Amino acid sequence: QHRDTAAWQYTVDAGATASDYFNIGLGSGSGKYDISMVGPNRFLRRFIGDASKAGKAVEVAARFATEAGTGRTALWFRMTNTSAGPVTFTIRSNAYRTDGPWTYTVPAGATREDHFNAVAYNDGWYDFTILADIDGTWSR
Repeated sequence: QHRDTAAWQYTVDAGATASDYFNIGLGSGSGKYDISMVGPNRFLRRFIGDASKAGKAVEVAARFATEAGTGRTALWFRMTNTSAGPVTFTIRSNAYRTDGPWTYTVPAGATREDHFNAVAYNDGWYDFTILADIDGTWSR
């Protein structure tokens, strides 16, 4: 399914999920992508990369969860590396924090997870960019 550059909107009920896909390979483009997902209250997720480059073997998932032992709300990042060698992920704060950046080397075929206290800084507001050293086109 080929799509033009127009925005798509989805209404998702509380507790529900929505999913979609975007062809970026042969016949649909060059493999390059730059997709932004926007939601209520300035929620933003941006996915940039090239499916024909090394970044296709890495991914980062973000979620909110209660921090074990403290009961504090935390933002968790799960970094996955399915490449044949180690990958160093760098998490950089773009706003709301002055510390960092944080780096994580994830071995081939492995996953690493870390969390950031989501309430201690600016009442839960956050703005992070994550990079992977194996592909300069890739970011989340």
